[in-house]
Amino acid sequence: MKKLVLSLFLITALAATNVIAADLKIGVVSVERILSEAPQVESVNASMLERFGPQRDELQNLEKEINKMQENYKRNELVMTEDKLNDLKKEIITKVQTLKQKEATLTQEVNTVRNQELAVLQQQIRGVIDDIAKKGKYNLVLSEGVVYADKKHDITDKVLEKMKAAFKKK
Repeated sequence: MKKLVLSLFLITALAATNVIAADLKIGVVSVERILSEAPQVESVNASMLERFGPQRDELQNLEKEINKMQENYKRNELVMTEDKLNDLKKEIITKVQTLKQKEATLTQEVNTVRNQELAVLQQQIRGVIDDIAKKGKYNLVLSEGVVYADKKHDITDKVLEKMKAAFKKK
């Protein structure tokens, strides 16, 4: 008798699960793809280049200057006096240290600004996904960690369209 009741209970539970799953509307979105194709990302990259380009150029010029000084040192090592060689070596070391400091500072600034910009962009993406999910009456929208999803569940193109439309309005 117990086996019969247990069997009936399991059959009922499986049938109920199938009925619930039939009404479930699922969407999948690739945030990675959005972050590579959305026009807002290109805009962020352009603004970062505009903002930090001069500092990057300054570092490249300092690096070229150091390379010239090192070549000069190697080339004139045998003909220069020891005092001049030591002075040149100290100057090279000082410039290398300055370059490393400036590179570290720039890297930190770039990372901070990039993280701030990405946070704003991620909020915007989240808002678009939420809007599409509510209007499309999705019960569940999945993102990273999805191994496979049928194309009919992929809403990435819808998100990208809205992102592009929002970008054009600005």
